[in-house]
Amino acid sequence: MIKSQKMKPNDFLDQFYSRRKSLVKRLLIAAIAILIIVTVSLQFQSKEIFIAKITVEGIIKDRDDILEQLENLNNDQNVKGLITIINSPGGTYVSSKEIHESIKNLSKKIPTVAYMREMATSGGYLVSLSSDRIYGNEGTITGSVGVILQTADISQFLSKLGINPVIIKSGDLKAVPNPVEKIDEKKLNYLQDVIQKMQLEFLSLVKKSRDISNSTIDLVSDGRIVTGKQAKDLKLIDAVGTENDAMLWLKQEAGVDDDVRVKDLSIQSDITKVLNLGFLKKKINYLNQNFYNGFVAIWMPGI
Repeated sequence: MIKSQKMKPNDFLDQFYSRRKSLVKRLLIAAIAILIIVTVSLQFQSKEIFIAKITVEGIIKDRDDILEQLENLNNDQNVKGLITIINSPGGTYVSSKEIHESIKNLSKKIPTVAYMREMATSGGYLVSLSSDRIYGNEGTITGSVGVILQTADISQFLSKLGINPVIIKSGDLKAVPNPVEKIDEKKLNYLQDVIQKMQLEFLSLVKKSRDISNSTIDLVSDGRIVTGKQAKDLKLIDAVGTENDAMLWLKQEAGVDDDVRVKDLSIQSDITKVLNLGFLKKKINYLNQNFYNGFVAIWMPGI
């Protein structure tokens, strides 16, 4: 008579851990295999010529990711052209100008084109000026050529509350503007002079980049916005069209086949941001977009 063997509790756990260990091994092998395939694929693709695509979207501020991408492209012998998609109201003057200068430098090596989507105003327009050719949609909002400094004088409000700010500084124009300090005519003139110098630099870039008359410069120097069609009539952009039109021009200018690979660098950047929890920073950046300090080249209703 054969006695049935009973499974001990430890035997059950041993089998469970054994199966789990086997599953982990198979998953690890599969992951390594996928990694090898992706690596080989990327190495193969890296030897192909390609058209690069970057996107400048939202408030332009501290965009080191874009600057790094542009620097890498400048060192890449396989890139044959660059299309920049712009959908931005602008941002800080310095950040916008840094991107402008990087694309302008890259334009010495390869043809570049900018396509404006819903909005490319102020600093966004400044970025577009760096490309060899600018496309926009008929409904695109652009223009707003200018620089702005925002502050508030709350000294009277504090006085009504019985608060008397104590300000100790090395010079009369130190830390101007200061919300808790009354701004007199001398300080206003000083700030206006600084803004005027930056505005003249902005207008100089427009005139240097675009074949437009002095009368047009005078017209847009008041910071007005225009549609894509108006921008074309004023020669602020080269053509009204679509992103496909801009890409077609770029491929023809670069002398590449229509089926050339287009590498969207913004997608790769987005993946990196997610891994670095960059999306949280983006949300905070959006919430704080109306509270920038300093000189900004931006257009946004209500500010």
